[in-house]
Amino acid sequence: MKSIATTGISGRRIGRRIGSAVAVLAVATAGLAAGAGTASAKSAITVSAGSHTVSVGRTVQVTATGDSDDFGGTPIQLCLDERVGAGAWQQLHCVSGGWTRVAVRAQHRGELQFRSQLLAVFGPHHRVLDRTSETVSVWAY
Repeated sequence: MKSIATTGISGRRIGRRIGSAVAVLAVATAGLAAGAGTASAKSAITVSAGSHTVSVGRTVQVTATGDSDDFGGTPIQLCLDERVGAGAWQQLHCVSGGWTRVAVRAQHRGELQFRSQLLAVFGPHHRVLDRTSETVSVWAY
């Protein structure tokens, strides 16, 4: 094994190289820490009903709001869905803006459920789900 004295590298030169390496490492670490801030996208979605009970044949106002920047400048569509009892979800209404209100007529007795969904629109037949709201229930009697 060769010592520093036999390789011709002075102790001062090694000290400078170690010092330079430490400085570069410190700058790189600081740059990563500054760039690793919270890069969270902001999304919000809600659905509400004007009443929690309704007579069969009467209407209830259902309002949905939502906004998202998860997909940058991609257009966002807000959709309102309905489910009767344990049936499948049916899409009631979609808008390009972040707000909609629909008057829904109770056709049958039982539980009506509503939810809203935010969808990113990438093309005429290509939509990607961003998020789904909590469900709100209305009882028809």
